[in-house]
Amino acid sequence: MKNTNREKDEMLINLGIAIRKLRLKQGYKSAELFSYENNLNRTAYWRWENGQNITMKNFFKICNIHKVTPKDFFNLIENKFDEKLYMHFLNEEKNAYPKKDYQENK
Repeated sequence: MKNTNREKDEMLINLGIAIRKLRLKQGYKSAELFSYENNLNRTAYWRWENGQNITMKNFFKICNIHKVTPKDFFNLIENKFDEKLYMHFLNEEKNAYPKKDYQENK
């Protein structure tokens, strides 16, 4: 049972890391300013970035703010160890997941 909880914690931490990186990519050093300007609860946003639970409704808000689909967002998390893909994702403005490039290089 502990392994399951540990895996869940790791997934939430990875989700939080991705949320933070996307915020930083948009040029926001402050999570507080980002949450304020995007009508998000400041305390809740801090929790999400730090690996605490997030509702699907709020997850979809985050995706909309960053203009990524949930699928693209999870692809980022799953491929976090592929540094080239990860950096490409963070440098893209509209198409967050470079499907064609990734398939060619894999």
